Amino acid sequence: MYSQQQPHLQGQQQQQQGSSKVSSKELAYITDSLNNEELLAKIAVQAVSAAQTPQLKQQMAQIAQARISNTNQLLHTLQQQTQMTH
Repeated sequence: MYSQQQPHLQGQQQQQQGSSKVSSKELAYITDSLNNEELLAKIAVQAVSAAQTPQLKQQMAQIAQARISNTNQLLHTLQQQTQMTH
């Protein structure tokens, strides 16, 4: 019974490995998203210094932190893909 399941499991593993590769179109999308997140983070940081109320400063700081977190996640994804393809 184990030998009958093994080819099926190997096929699933191959599909998972094949689907883990990111296409050049997907990498371009990630790069665009990275640029957008960086821009949004910069704008939010500027808004923190320009905000007149503590509540607005706090909200802008939270937005900036979220954008920075997204930027780091996108960079990490790009680095993983670079390591996988080289």
